[in-house]
Amino acid sequence: MYKIIFLLIILSFLSFSNDPHPSLTSTGVEIDYINHVGENKRITVKREIDPKCKNIHISNDVFWKDKYASQSVSKACKSTFITSAGKTIFPMQIHKDIETYGEIEVMAFVKKMQKDESMLFIDTRDEEWYEYRTIPGAINIHYAYMMMPKVFEKEYKEILAKLGILSKQKPFDFSQAKTVLLFCNGAWCSQSPKMVKALLSLGYPPEKIKWYRGGMQTWLAAGMTSTRK
Repeated sequence: MYKIIFLLIILSFLSFSNDPHPSLTSTGVEIDYINHVGENKRITVKREIDPKCKNIHISNDVFWKDKYASQSVSKACKSTFITSAGKTIFPMQIHKDIETYGEIEVMAFVKKMQKDESMLFIDTRDEEWYEYRTIPGAINIHYAYMMMPKVFEKEYKEILAKLGILSKQKPFDFSQAKTVLLFCNGAWCSQSPKMVKALLSLGYPPEKIKWYRGGMQTWLAAGMTSTRK
């Protein structure tokens, strides 16, 4: 038993020492963004943990019983998510040259993006979902606009310009293409994978595409800041 405890302490120390963005975990990322009604807002993207939740005992009884949360735990420390959504769970890697991001990588991307116009953070969901709640710093580009250019011709051409694609028809010029980070509702959500597929079909460089697989569900489950309290 003592050996197991000692090993866990060592592993915990190693995991923290290898964190490439340790300051983001503690301080968060300040970002300016324009909300859906055109207002300029400044927000700190960070992990938002209610003070009541910081001293919860980590044990099997507390975390995994009573439908994954003990009844003794304060409501402020529990969230409810629908588990029947989506028809599939997407793999961790959807393309050999596309990086899959976690929450810390998303924060680092958002921080760097504020001083780098060659980067773009994209919420690929419906406009209604985006306006209700998104990750601060993300713009909304509906995945269907890229999948059906003949139906959404105007929007399609506008998106090509936003992405830094210089020509409006094949063969496309990707010399100024932006590095994009895409997400949707969760690992079960097909919207961002569909947009990834549409970009690749154009010839978009896969090394300039990043994917946040966890999406809004994992972001909120981790207690991260969104545009809606």
